[in-house]
Amino acid sequence: MRRIAVLLTLVASTMLLVVSAYTIATAAPPMGDMVAQNTTTTTRETIITREGPPPSEMIVRQAPPPLRQEVRTPPPPALGYVWVPGYWNWGHNEWVWVYGRWERPPERMATWIPGRCFERGTDWVCRSGHWE
Repeated sequence: MRRIAVLLTLVASTMLLVVSAYTIATAAPPMGDMVAQNTTTTTRETIITREGPPPSEMIVRQAPPPLRQEVRTPPPPALGYVWVPGYWNWGHNEWVWVYGRWERPPERMATWIPGRCFERGTDWVCRSGHWE
């Protein structure tokens, strides 16, 4: 019985070491003067926490136009690419359409979170899309 307890302790310690090494290796360091934002992702029985810059936010007084219907360009340029849909971006005092594109995720399990705009009082708050 003692051998099994020792073996289970050894296996648990090894798994903890592997998960810790993976978490450290895949954590994105904060960039520039931005404050890091914690993101927690549950993968099977392991919890991985990534720190990275928060999605940028812009405040605009004019509502964005309705989203355009886009046709995805066929096929992706290589295995592992993800379609990032088009969006409206504020630039030079007007809304400019940024076309959708195929993009390679920064990490294997990353998910694209589309940007969004919402009304806050008389202003519109727009958050850019980002990988999570």
